[in-house]
Amino acid sequence: MSERAASIRPTVEREAAPAPDTARDSDVELAPDPARTPIAPSTIRVRRATPSHAPAIRSIADAAWRATYRDLLHEDTIEWFLERAYSEDRVGLRIERHETWVAELDGVVSAFAESEILPDRVTLVAIYAEPALRGLGLGSALLDAIMEAHPGLPVAADVLAGNAAGETFYRARGFVPGEDVDEELGGEHVRERRWWLRPVG
Repeated sequence: MSERAASIRPTVEREAAPAPDTARDSDVELAPDPARTPIAPSTIRVRRATPSHAPAIRSIADAAWRATYRDLLHEDTIEWFLERAYSEDRVGLRIERHETWVAELDGVVSAFAESEILPDRVTLVAIYAEPALRGLGLGSALLDAIMEAHPGLPVAADVLAGNAAGETFYRARGFVPGEDVDEELGGEHVRERRWWLRPVG
């Protein structure tokens, strides 16, 4: 289920990263899907999010959360989280206060990522693509941009128990499983596994 399964590799463009912010909310992972194959070469552009990207981020999060967690979380939990974490006001604050990135596929915002920068690591708070566009390299492009902005820091990402596709995504990119983390989401107990990508050398 690696994004490398796409038959035509998109061209990736990146903008220079501004200085990072620090803050964190709670959600996790992008699950790849190699079923979609592009019919022509595409260009992925990764850059820091601005307030103008808020509607696209909200739409992607809504679709991705429902597609990823419908068999793993109660429906009420999904609705509670989307209302809490991806309301119009909340997304605006995330873009303003957090290090939030977007990936555009041929000029259309198709994925986003949010990270918390700590002295000893980068925590990947959220990374999602439009479900129909998984497997095209959007997640890898976002991860590359985050790592290039913070060279030398390990990257941590929490994956919900049972999310085999999410684990496949991280394993394919060199992450290894670490400790389990227990949390409450809208009154539902959840267990996540923290995956780590350590710097080489």
